[in-house]
Amino acid sequence: MAKILIIDDDGIVRDALTVFFTRAGHQVFSAADGGNGVLLFKNVGPDLVVLDRDMPVKTGSVVFKEIREISKGTPVIILTGYDAPEDAEAYLRDGAASFLSKGDGLSVVLDAVDKLLGRQRPRQETAASARQPVKPAQAGSRGLLLAADDDPAILNILKRFLTSLGFEVITAEDGTRTVALARERRPDIILLDILMPGKDGIEVLKDLRPEMPGTGFIMITGNEDEDVAKACLNLGAFDYIEKPVNLDLLGNILKARMLIQRSQG
Repeated sequence: MAKILIIDDDGIVRDALTVFFTRAGHQVFSAADGGNGVLLFKNVGPDLVVLDRDMPVKTGSVVFKEIREISKGTPVIILTGYDAPEDAEAYLRDGAASFLSKGDGLSVVLDAVDKLLGRQRPRQETAASARQPVKPAQAGSRGLLLAADDDPAILNILKRFLTSLGFEVITAEDGTRTVALARERRPDIILLDILMPGKDGIEVLKDLRPEMPGTGFIMITGNEDEDVAKACLNLGAFDYIEKPVNLDLLGNILKARMLIQRSQG
């Protein structure tokens, strides 16, 4: 797989892209400013660069110029927070591979990277997801999240952590209750333990995924079930995380998922 360098002063964007590219098997490097970005470019020789145009001190245009002085052929995708067609023309004329607006969401970045690397990313979400009838999360919430696990202690830890991130959290301790609660509330994300009584996580995923194309399913698995978790990706799960749950990693996965859902809504 490829070596990808992300240069962006927005930590959420860096974290989200890092999660996606790492899960796809790529080696990811990142820098929060232009100076360190150019230094990393010299040291690691990435196959592709994702570069924010709007950074303090050393702007994206300056960084792009310095990268081009080092390498004429490395593909560089420019990200911008502002729509500027005239700037897009200038960057593309100078050799940028793409000029993309952050306002269009990160899914377009993932598509552009896959196209440049000669891969095609399957789209699991459809426009119909935006039309699903839902019971909204509480006002001010980042979204409605359903956590399903048969261990009450794990559920308690997850609920406290996820609430601290700004989510409205509902919980279920078995697969049957998970299906019923999901159909009633239509959560934005379902955090789903693979091993549960009643219905296991795989059965729940098979039941709910066709009904809820706009919901992100994240599987929780023990180390011995990693192959099963990977198989769940083929059934439509967005990602998986192993027990004991790394809360920092989970937070990054959730940020990435919510960015994608907002871009497709």
